[in-house]
Amino acid sequence: MKKQNVYTIKDAIFSDALEIIYKYFNEMPYAIVGGGAIQVYASFAAMKDADLNSVKKLNGLALSLRKTGDIDLSFDYDSAELIKKLNFIIEQTGGKYTFHSFSKRFVIQDGARRLNLNYQNNPDDLKGISTYYNDIIHTAITLEFPYKSKKIYLKIARPEYLIVSKLTRNKPKDQADIVLLLKSMEMDNYPFDSEEVRSILKSVNKEAKYNILLELMDSI
Repeated sequence: MKKQNVYTIKDAIFSDALEIIYKYFNEMPYAIVGGGAIQVYASFAAMKDADLNSVKKLNGLALSLRKTGDIDLSFDYDSAELIKKLNFIIEQTGGKYTFHSFSKRFVIQDGARRLNLNYQNNPDDLKGISTYYNDIIHTAITLEFPYKSKKIYLKIARPEYLIVSKLTRNKPKDQADIVLLLKSMEMDNYPFDSEEVRSILKSVNKEAKYNILLELMDSI
């Protein structure tokens, strides 16, 4: 059965969700993580490489992006204050979107279309590399991103952490995400530190996963 409510960054509900993240969370310590972060970075790198000012002008990119129904965020912020912020967003409902707040999930809805902002606010929420939770947030990189007629600024986890997280899961979709991220880093001339990836994996007893990264690097 075809999965419903899955999108890429070229879909309005996804890009609008990114603008909501910027508008309401920019002053907080946070990082976009997971596949959503990879979509943001891949789009950023491709637009930079082709000197484009809109993600909608990226021909062919949608073929490389894996559709998702979620954008994942990690926060280092007081839990009660974060809930207040989410409730404040709900109170601002007045456009085409309605919002719904659940435990660890904030839903953006436009009729039958829904996108989840999944969030975590505790190291224990991060499976596999929980000891790095705060560093993932506080070393996040900020990307300037075009949104309609303005610029927004989005914080994403560094590619090294994104790759480590994907390697610890290592499903087929994770390997596809890693390949896209590797190609995007090359396009962006990002100074990728594969030895840092090895070191982090070793610290969480997953060093054997590093060989998967080497194979993927050799394949592109």
